[in-house]
Amino acid sequence: MNRAFRIAYAAAAAAATVSGSAGGRRSAEITKPLPIILLAARVAAGARRRPVADTVALAAVLGFSAAGDRLMLQEEFERDDPATKDRYLRRGATSFAGAQLSYAAAMWRAGGRPSVRTIAPRVGILAQSATVLARHRPALLPVLSTYGNTLATMSALASDVPSPQPRMRAGGWFFLLSDLAIINRRHLVANPRLRMAGEAWVLASYFTAQYLLIGGLADR
Repeated sequence: MNRAFRIAYAAAAAAATVSGSAGGRRSAEITKPLPIILLAARVAAGARRRPVADTVALAAVLGFSAAGDRLMLQEEFERDDPATKDRYLRRGATSFAGAQLSYAAAMWRAGGRPSVRTIAPRVGILAQSATVLARHRPALLPVLSTYGNTLATMSALASDVPSPQPRMRAGGWFFLLSDLAIINRRHLVANPRLRMAGEAWVLASYFTAQYLLIGGLADR
């Protein structure tokens, strides 16, 4: 990725992170889609030199991610109805499961193969958030546990893709740790400033993960 793109992406990700963690709903609605739009432009720009199946997989990642981003934004700013909040969370997790499966397809084509050695520690880490969820929102556990398995598989595949490394491995871990923080922030953190910092981490690590993974797969 060239320097101009890196600067533009960093600026868009920073704006979305600040707006999502400290700003109002309107500013978050405007800024959150920008990093994914930039990555979509990057994927489209290289489509002619890339196998069609790879471009389709990356386009699916970005489409599911954009839908998931929108649903998670609605979940974050829903203040009145817990049932509506949970519904957005379920739908967001389902959309991101589609993104993880699309990533997995692209990574498989790039030579990544899952193994117990790489999947097991990731599933173990996500078990912590599943435990928190079982205590506070047990009705969400079936959907979010299924999503967690797709995330762990994607992260494991990212660690096994031959190249480019270590960016793919880092991207897989950033995605996993971003999602791990979502449940912990919501149910274990009461202090408003710490909650704001937690949301900033969720967004910053998520946008970093997308940059590393999409860029690594699109430009290899």
